[in-house]
Amino acid sequence: MPAMDVPASTSPGPAAAAESGGSAAAGRAPLVALLAVVTVFAVEGLRTSGPPLDHVAGAGGVAVAALVALLVYLIPVLVGPLVGWLGARRATSAAVLLLVGLRLLEQAVPTPGFGTALATTVVGLGALVLVSAQVVRIGRRGFALGIVLGGALDVAVRSAFGSWDPAWRPGLLPWLYTVVVCALLVVLLARTARTFAPAAGEVRSFAVLGPYLALYVLILGSPAFVASQGGLGAPWATVLLLFGVLLAIEAIGRDRRLPGRYLWIVGLVLLGAVAAALYLPGVPALIAVLVGQVAAALLLARLPAAYRPVGAPVEDDDARAATETHRPGSTVRPASTGSAARTSVRIERSTGPRTEAEPDGSSGGRRAEPGSGGSPGGRRADSGSGGSSSGRRVGVPGGGMRPRPRSSVPPTSPVRRRTPALGFAAAGLGAGLGFVLVVLLYQASYDLPLPFDNRFLPLAGAVLVALPAVLGYRSTVDTEPASPDRRGGLLAPLAGVPAVLLIVPVVLLLTTPAPAHPSATADSVRLVTWNLHYGVNDDAAVDPAAIAATLRSQHPDVIVLQEVNRGWPIGGGTDLAEWLSRALGMPYVWSPAADGQFGNVIMSSLPMSQVRTGPLPYGQGPQRRSYARATVQLPGGHGLTVCTAHLQNITEHHATRDAEIDTLLGHCAGHAPVVVAGDFNSMPGWPEIAKFDRAGLVSAQDSTGHAGELTSPTDTPKYRPDWIFGSDDVSFNDFRIVHSTASDHFPLATTVRLG
Repeated sequence: MPAMDVPASTSPGPAAAAESGGSAAAGRAPLVALLAVVTVFAVEGLRTSGPPLDHVAGAGGVAVAALVALLVYLIPVLVGPLVGWLGARRATSAAVLLLVGLRLLEQAVPTPGFGTALATTVVGLGALVLVSAQVVRIGRRGFALGIVLGGALDVAVRSAFGSWDPAWRPGLLPWLYTVVVCALLVVLLARTARTFAPAAGEVRSFAVLGPYLALYVLILGSPAFVASQGGLGAPWATVLLLFGVLLAIEAIGRDRRLPGRYLWIVGLVLLGAVAAALYLPGVPALIAVLVGQVAAALLLARLPAAYRPVGAPVEDDDARAATETHRPGSTVRPASTGSAARTSVRIERSTGPRTEAEPDGSSGGRRAEPGSGGSPGGRRADSGSGGSSSGRRVGVPGGGMRPRPRSSVPPTSPVRRRTPALGFAAAGLGAGLGFVLVVLLYQASYDLPLPFDNRFLPLAGAVLVALPAVLGYRSTVDTEPASPDRRGGLLAPLAGVPAVLLIVPVVLLLTTPAPAHPSATADSVRLVTWNLHYGVNDDAAVDPAAIAATLRSQHPDVIVLQEVNRGWPIGGGTDLAEWLSRALGMPYVWSPAADGQFGNVIMSSLPMSQVRTGPLPYGQGPQRRSYARATVQLPGGHGLTVCTAHLQNITEHHATRDAEIDTLLGHCAGHAPVVVAGDFNSMPGWPEIAKFDRAGLVSAQDSTGHAGELTSPTDTPKYRPDWIFGSDDVSFNDFRIVHSTASDHFPLATTVRLG
């Protein structure tokens, strides 16, 4: 058999291949950017859905709210019928455009209501699934990069807006942000829509986006969680999360070095990282968040392949583009017998041994069918003009024959085709329910006690994120062609985004407001206590600006707050402690309760010392409670001890409240002069209040003649659970209940005078 002469010019070297791969990958960057921006709107929508659902719980009970939430988060299953009706290409474009319209409407209404907020949420989830299915066609790393970059953009935006999502905020800047991002989304859609496939491949694995987003909203993408659990300020929490994204992108770029059979270790690492973040506050939690970000990114990078049927083609981001013109082990033949200058080359991938069923040389050779022992997807057996090629030997330049290298790719088996609509329906169902079951039960457990620690739910979410990649890696080829450009390609145009976003926390650090000037006299201070209902008002809206304005109106020197939200989804994911501290110019003492992202705060424009926080007895539950204590230094040199707590709320749990009050008084009553204030969930005349009386403490509200005024709920006040008590060496005057609807409780304000 004559040898095949191959002109040198038809076989580009590694440098040319790398250049080709890099430019092709950069051309696919808009598709990854589209996924990133859709991710931003999707996770913002998930946080925005929390307050309306909590409002339903307040009006109709937790069981009703849970049912409504399940029904709402079932809606993403409709992406299946949508794909069946329009096809994947048009369905993706329609979902993205609908998301843009709903997001603009959400910004236009005074408060994102139940319908607007939840519609934006479910459409965002559906669009995320559809766009993911298009992006994964350029490679699994492109998909993972898009999701991770979307998280980085979301963290930076929230940091710039002080953790208060733009969807809730009035004013020019939130509108400008919304219009710019919506316009960017439309431009990216116009740029990429022509590349959409009319029918996507296997998409069921995108169901795991639900539990991944639950982990993101609760832990891995929450600056409030990092700040509260790690003891950092909000800007530094943002720095840590963006650094974690940089590490995750580096891991995505190196994921080929991780054999699929070791993915179970990555799954265990993610599980351990989530557990450490939840149970080990301080530095261990910070390290755990970084490790969790990297592990989750690696699992996402392997996710699209997890359920791909055996025999489906394996595609890679950079390697596929870079090796389109040069593949090791490829057969290169001239298509015609003209001169070398007019020679075109045809390149075939040699991914497996030629089967006996393949003809050796006819030009009308047929394709090897799946299951026949050929390569995935089949490979055409072509022949040159007047020649033939053997299935086992290949010609080499200069004459002679050499054995064709055998591939490590296993023989394929028949592919069972599934209706694309069913795959999309399963993905949408998993995305919706996977999120709401983790987050809803996690939050509802404080009103409907679970038979286990609610922190097990994020751990279950971590298991769900890991399982598809861990169990499904054998369904694809475990080896992928190495990219000639390991450090560039698709990652290069976008990997620098998180580094650029670091400018946001830097600006926040440089623009820290000046401290507030105290109005206290030598022997008196103005004090306010307020249960903030995690920052959600009567209209189910998140409005920390209204809270700050109400507090400013009382000119306080000391503020004690209960139900302070630091990342809870039902509170919109805001960090109220950091937001109010920055807005009011007051440092704060944080006393974590519940899961650590909910608790009590003492703020003061006066110096604070002898700070102490700790747990209260759990008793009958269902929520872990805490207290905070600090001594504020008055201008005259005197000290005033201030204590706050939020006691158990279930009416029948008198014994638990008794134990909590005993602990609270044990830490505070002996530090006269002292003020003990907070939401004690106890009414006048109850035995719990008698304990304060017996300890020699006096009620500010009763002693100033306001005993008949009620403080909760603000729409129709029926109860008086909020109290300010003082020792016998302090007196109260100028007491008032401030009628503000920024929470479901009215704040109490009074002037405390020593002596």
